[in-house]
Amino acid sequence: MNPSVPAVFTVCNIAYLPKALVLADSLYQHQQLRLKVIVFDKKTDITLPANTIDITWVQDIGLPEWKHLAFQYDIIEFSTSLKAYISLRLFNHHEKVIFLDPDTAVFSSLNQIIDELDKSPVIITPHYTKPQPDTESESDLAMMRFGSFNLGFFAVKQGEEAQAFLKWWNRRCIDFSFMESQFGLSTDQKWVTIAPCFFDFLKISFNPGYNAAPWNTFEREITQKTGEEYVVNHTHKLVFFHFSNFEHADPQYLNKRASCEAGKSYELLEELGKEYSKKLAFYENSIDKKPYAFDYMSDGSYISPTLRRAFANIKNKLGVIEDPFDSNGLVGNFARRNNLLSAKTQVRYKYPSLKEAQKNKLSLKVIYFGMRILLKCLGPNRFYDLSKLMVYLSVLRKDHGYWKS
Repeated sequence: MNPSVPAVFTVCNIAYLPKALVLADSLYQHQQLRLKVIVFDKKTDITLPANTIDITWVQDIGLPEWKHLAFQYDIIEFSTSLKAYISLRLFNHHEKVIFLDPDTAVFSSLNQIIDELDKSPVIITPHYTKPQPDTESESDLAMMRFGSFNLGFFAVKQGEEAQAFLKWWNRRCIDFSFMESQFGLSTDQKWVTIAPCFFDFLKISFNPGYNAAPWNTFEREITQKTGEEYVVNHTHKLVFFHFSNFEHADPQYLNKRASCEAGKSYELLEELGKEYSKKLAFYENSIDKKPYAFDYMSDGSYISPTLRRAFANIKNKLGVIEDPFDSNGLVGNFARRNNLLSAKTQVRYKYPSLKEAQKNKLSLKVIYFGMRILLKCLGPNRFYDLSKLMVYLSVLRKDHGYWKS
């Protein structure tokens, strides 16, 4: 293996492999590199309809405690928790390493990034580079919650500086890759918000052709030159676009996420979305859909997010846990004592969204009515204290009073 050849990698479970394959095809087209895909799922035989990727299963990356992390974290938290670890491992064979989220597509050569690593050992990009409009729904609040930098991309070069950054980031992610924005955590991403305080060599790239995404196209006008060549703000090549949370059924998806101006849409974004949808659909129809294996105990019981948080809370008190997924082991017995196991037919948990709030207006009215009664009974000061207490209690991994060990 030639260490001068950069490694480009992504992380996903089996269900996300179609997106990784679209990324792999675009990477090979523009860079003639095979995408390294670390699959966070139970190892199984898969027939792939393309030869542009090299698969490594998470079981085989050399991390002894991988099963504990697979149980403690959901798939989003788990796969993001080991990006720094995987980068360090790739340094054994490559001088330069680039990470791209699986729902990304490459539109031109990555050579500019590769060359920039000769001067800057770590490259990251902000979510966006101009303040959002002062509206109720924008006003930069999302960046405050989820972090300044989008870690759907980063690039690192072998050396003491990158090693120091990655080792720090790796330790924080393994211990605290939780999606708990109410407590300042947002998987791997929020940690890098504070990284420039510790590592003055980090390069924050303001190149608008890097990491274009639905949340930043308000500041990035994308135009098409010839063929598949796209330009951002008439000055920079579009290097890669991040199709985060892409929805087939909504051809205006990119505009709805991007437009700060009410009702404004961008025809080219719709075209990009339709083309991405077509490529993605091809691979979705070619790969068998499988449920995420680490959502279930050995007897098929569903692992709820509450059980994952309880495990994070109590794991050090349970003793030596060889396999947390063993239904008859220490974790299985703990789960039964605390009524934490769900039915085998349980639908996989999804993070609630604004759409869920719209669907449950009646339930919210009932809740608000009950809260108004509490306000009347407790008084405004104690009611405010109760609301803050509820936020604290929502972090189930922190309060040992919840669980019977």
